[in-house]
Amino acid sequence: MPATPWSILAAALATLFAGAAPRAAPVPAGAPRVLEGRVIPAGGGDVRGVRVILQAGGRADSAAVDSAGRFSFALGDADDSLGVWVDAAAAFHPARLRLARKDAAKEQEVVLVPTRWTIRQGRYAGREVRIRLSASFTGACATCTGFFRRYTPRGDPAHLRLRGWPAERFPLRVAFDREWSDVRVTEGDSTAFWSQADELEATFGADVFRPASYLDAAPREEGGPSDVILVWFDPEMHGVGGIGTAVSGDDDDIEYGDVRLNRAALRDPFSNPGLVAHELMHTLGFGHTCAWRSVLADVRRCPGLRAPTATEEDVAYAQLAGEIRALQRLHARRWAVEAALAAMEAPRVPALAAR
Repeated sequence: MPATPWSILAAALATLFAGAAPRAAPVPAGAPRVLEGRVIPAGGGDVRGVRVILQAGGRADSAAVDSAGRFSFALGDADDSLGVWVDAAAAFHPARLRLARKDAAKEQEVVLVPTRWTIRQGRYAGREVRIRLSASFTGACATCTGFFRRYTPRGDPAHLRLRGWPAERFPLRVAFDREWSDVRVTEGDSTAFWSQADELEATFGADVFRPASYLDAAPREEGGPSDVILVWFDPEMHGVGGIGTAVSGDDDDIEYGDVRLNRAALRDPFSNPGLVAHELMHTLGFGHTCAWRSVLADVRRCPGLRAPTATEEDVAYAQLAGEIRALQRLHARRWAVEAALAAMEAPRVPALAAR
């Protein structure tokens, strides 16, 4: 069949576009066309200078947040996964998110973790502490938890939470458990315990604990109470000063604390300095660390870092954890430490496409 002008044109176009990239899949009906979000500085702070980069397919766009921390991007036609980077300048740790296109239907809120924390009250009020987020999660051994203990919500592996007590439950009721131990609690025992507990409160500058009777704090058949730390002496505890435990339910909220003590160790503060503060810090949700000088330093692995009371770093990281928890309780889907940790694992910000 002789060639026609139309067949010649078709052949030419086929040759011209032979190496062209395949057409992107069409956006499903109802798919979001805009990604909107907001950055929220933990502890307050100025977000001016914070930039957000959206990476979708082979392109990258950048936008500065406004004075309220908000940002917005128009999405292309490709049904791609979305990468969001928050270049948080020097004041905050950067953050990184990986989102499916459908996730853009909801506003993405990112709690920015500061690189420095100013202690708000207590013995170290006004002092500034450098925040090393990766160090706060680093355990004293390969299988140990760090100072921060993480919790991954069931059915939501992308998010991460910090364990702790809800703020409204403070001050926590603390009672000597007179049911599980045959050891009689004397006035001297109570004085020794509360002198150290009060000293820890003074260091934090907050009402954290309050004395309670066992009858007032004992577990009830109908459940609860959920603001109690029970303290008891274990006559069979040898070679260990104490064990502090925090028990959570089905989420990141601590519901019960337990302190098991060696009575002789409690009454010998010179050989066991900071024993009560150490165990009470465990009941508040914090783990051992060898990342800084701490009342929670692991004496088996870094005894030289053990402090007799909470240090500046202990207080700063504890206050930061409380701030992050408070911000995430207001919005369950807010990103925070998981986004900052993801940015540390892949710290290279995507290059912007030439315009």
